[in-house]
Amino acid sequence: MMRLNPGGLRAVLAGIGLLIAAAASGAPKVPLRVEMDLVVEAKGMTVGEGRDVFETDGKRYSVTTEARTTGLARLLKKVDERRDSQGLVTDKGLQPLNFRQKRTGKPPNAADFDWARGELTMTEGDEVEKVALVPMTFDQASLPYAFVFSDPPATGRLSVRVTDGRKLQEYDLAFVGRERIDTALGELDTLHYRKVQPPGDKRGFEFWLGIGHHRLPVRIRIVEKDGTAFDSTVTRIVYP
Repeated sequence: MMRLNPGGLRAVLAGIGLLIAAAASGAPKVPLRVEMDLVVEAKGMTVGEGRDVFETDGKRYSVTTEARTTGLARLLKKVDERRDSQGLVTDKGLQPLNFRQKRTGKPPNAADFDWARGELTMTEGDEVEKVALVPMTFDQASLPYAFVFSDPPATGRLSVRVTDGRKLQEYDLAFVGRERIDTALGELDTLHYRKVQPPGDKRGFEFWLGIGHHRLPVRIRIVEKDGTAFDSTVTRIVYP
């Protein structure tokens, strides 16, 4: 029979207490760390691969997304990209504090969110711009993870602002519906959201949240202004 010393017993009791408190409060069961591998496809071909790491302690979060061209696409154009977002977890979801982006052949971008002053500072290379910061403003790395802690809208539209450190854009996100998508993990039930494109806007953005995977973004589609669509779809999810 295993015996616990007083310190070990206190730790076990504390752990049980935390579990009971979480269940009583209805706190979402979000993993402390998630690692996702993704494949990037365009025009029916594999052109790249990606890796996302999401971490949280319930009070703060961090998201790191990395992507690179592979195979023939890398021979034609070598592109490596990394985005980092850190911030707070509030009762309304994620609240970014800073964002950093590095991409082959381009100056680094950054965004700093000063919620107390209501000021967003965007930096591209040596250029700095300050604009007003309002609620529901995200960076490109945190937006797809915005609904891990908060319920996404099931009807209508949701207005958000999104920055990549170079500019600030306003998106109207529309709920497309529940969809079952094919992935390397098998069929996944998802919630599908799409940016509403105003007349003349050729850039598209949409994402699918895995219902059985804590509403993580298991697919993201970005459409460039020339009409080329890039799909990033999960191939592996690990909860260490």
